Amino acid sequence: MTHKHWLATLALAALGNTASAQGSVEIFGIMDLHINKAKSGPTSLTRMEDGGSAASRIGFRGSEDLGGGMRARFLLEAGVTPDTGMGTVPGPSLAFTRQSYLGLSAPWGHIELGRMYTPMFGALFRADPMGMNSLFSPTNLGYAIDAQPGLRPFAPRANNMLRYRSPESQKLLLDFAYSFGEVASPNSNNGRIVGGTVGWKQQPFFVGYSFQNAVEGSAAAPVASPRTSRFQTLVASWESLPVLRISGSYSTSSVNQPGTRDAHMTQLGADWSMTPADKLLFSIARRKVDGSNRSQTAWSLGYDHYLSKRTTLYARWLQSSNAGGSSVGIANVPVVANSGDGVRSIAIGARHNF
Repeated sequence: MTHKHWLATLALAALGNTASAQGSVEIFGIMDLHINKAKSGPTSLTRMEDGGSAASRIGFRGSEDLGGGMRARFLLEAGVTPDTGMGTVPGPSLAFTRQSYLGLSAPWGHIELGRMYTPMFGALFRADPMGMNSLFSPTNLGYAIDAQPGLRPFAPRANNMLRYRSPESQKLLLDFAYSFGEVASPNSNNGRIVGGTVGWKQQPFFVGYSFQNAVEGSAAAPVASPRTSRFQTLVASWESLPVLRISGSYSTSSVNQPGTRDAHMTQLGADWSMTPADKLLFSIARRKVDGSNRSQTAWSLGYDHYLSKRTTLYARWLQSSNAGGSSVGIANVPVVANSGDGVRSIAIGARHNF
């Protein structure tokens, strides 16, 4: 190699190192598969499924150092079912519909634009030992609209969202978001979502309040006089021991439609790290509609065994009941309408983070 070739090689290497120092892109994800035996009423089935511990996904994220403590960031995240290779949310095509946003981070916080989780989802997730991305989380009863005609289901994500989050290092947690409905007529409020969380995090405690106001309608199905569904929650957690965390939430849902009553959901849970490699999890939730005998109760027991920092074996046992002839399904187990049947699902699985 000539002297000039050596100089060219060194120059290219220097440029590569400079680019690497300023910005980076990485592939990340979760692969989660479990085998479960589920039953509701006379129907029983045995399946291999995604999401027993956390929903499977693949994504790309990157950042660039802009100087002065500021960074530009992006994230693209797609849901995937490892047992078939097809996409989710909604599927079966693979698309970046879990999250897709561009952001700017600075000492004063984070500004993000795109599709992402709503602030209230993040608040509930903090108080859920099972994680709301898990099929076996009793907190998923919060998506139910049984006995609440006109209620728009709770939105864990939203499109066209502008969001501000306070720095992670601060004890005061602020998280506010506005989702543009982008419907011109007959009512420009169609599809809008406004949400926020205010919390305080100081070990060993966390406490917070969160809300979400969601207007019905969309560009595909506009509504002249849209109703607004309102969700609120109080969440808290306490690390009572270095290895034991107790958490819970109290949530309400309502819609401005005459005759539709409010629903209330209470959730309590705990996770106990018995050893560095073994953890027990428990959660129970109950949803009740005012002035109705229809209600739901679900509880879940879990065990995690960590083979490494990235790979976990787990077991889950979920039971739910429907009172008053209600028919709310959970863990992807269908329930016959107005049957009052419950759900039982027992599973063993594995999760790998990369």
